[in-house]
Amino acid sequence: MNGLTGGIPGLAARALDRVAEGAWRPLVTTYPLADAARAHADLEGRRALGKVVLVP
Repeated sequence: MNGLTGGIPGLAARALDRVAEGAWRPLVTTYPLADAARAHADLEGRRALGKVVLVP
């Protein structure tokens, strides 16, 4: 890639720095464990953002 200082490792390091600084927060959608079927349906329907976490 042109203009990518440090290549992919450099990009990864800068991304992790931003996460550590709190500038980036991961997208997480949570569902109660009892709603696992709905969580799965939302994943299939592309209605869930980021990672999906089932909470007991």
